[in-house]
Amino acid sequence: MDSNYAVAPGEYLQEWLDENETTQQQAADLLGCSRKLVNEIVNGRAPVTPDTATRLQRVTGISADSWLTFEAAYRAALARLHDQETLSEHADKIDPAVAKYLRAHGHTTATRREGGRLVADFLAFHRCGTFEAYTAQYESCTKGDFSLAALKESKKEPHPTAMSTWLRAAELTDSFQTGRALNHDPDQLRALLPALRERCSRPDASMLTDAAARLRGAGVLLLMVEPPDKFPLHGVTRWIDCRVPVIQQTARRGTDGFIVWTLFHEIGHILNDPRGELHLEYSTERKRNSAAEKAANAFAADTLFGPEGLAPFHGLTHDRDIRAAAREVGVSPGVAVLLMRRKRLLPYSHGSKLCVHLHPQYSP
Repeated sequence: MDSNYAVAPGEYLQEWLDENETTQQQAADLLGCSRKLVNEIVNGRAPVTPDTATRLQRVTGISADSWLTFEAAYRAALARLHDQETLSEHADKIDPAVAKYLRAHGHTTATRREGGRLVADFLAFHRCGTFEAYTAQYESCTKGDFSLAALKESKKEPHPTAMSTWLRAAELTDSFQTGRALNHDPDQLRALLPALRERCSRPDASMLTDAAARLRGAGVLLLMVEPPDKFPLHGVTRWIDCRVPVIQQTARRGTDGFIVWTLFHEIGHILNDPRGELHLEYSTERKRNSAAEKAANAFAADTLFGPEGLAPFHGLTHDRDIRAAAREVGVSPGVAVLLMRRKRLLPYSHGSKLCVHLHPQYSP
């Protein structure tokens, strides 16, 4: 952990003076310099130069390299403390949930009281040297042409620092790095849809592992990445190097309905939207975003429920009837319950026992 103070090499010199009962004037005489210089070194106002370090070695027996190391460490500490003081001005721009998230994952130990150090660790996590550089890099998260599509919770917007942190967390996983070697084949992905749909109709502990393995065969990476608290996204579609599509999910709510629906919604983006650099389409160009999201929803509904849509579920309220209809359609009851609730065909007080909690493992 970084200390919140800097130790000047003069402190070591003062220790030597005290231990050897030597005055500053006597040291100056031995060093062949003025008493003023010794005093300024002791008080951290004058640097230990290579010439002074060589003289100190002869007088104190402490090597010149050690004196120069003390000096370099002191100057570095002063620069760090100044940097943190400057960075502290940006502390309020970091979502408190992000600070908690970074602490939980070992990327900082700082609290908001240590604003400068918190911002410094936040920037290191994002591999940015200044907050201005971070802002410039992630400004692209608010513009672009469908290259990163997001499925939100209601109308809530994620805090920019929470969004960038969640995205960066995915990039640090082993799965993301190995995913760079994948070769995406859209035709193979389309051909995979029936088998993927069938597997997702049987939600269990291994469903997501099976789905991820099948998607990798089509050059698509499926990642479950833990989000900061109260993060309002279910998932995003992003691209590695504009080549490899990544479906990144939060596993928010944790039930099969949300996870499976998000999966097929994002596959719709992969197959129907252009790829590109990192962007979040939902923040700007609302009309364009609305069309893209509606298209992704239509793709998911058609792929999962077929041309009849929710017609087989109209008027159903009992679990056994919904389960039977879902079996006929070939979807999990949890997905049916999710869509029925969204279309106000089923009260939120009904169907909860049909939803399977998957407890997904987050990507390593």
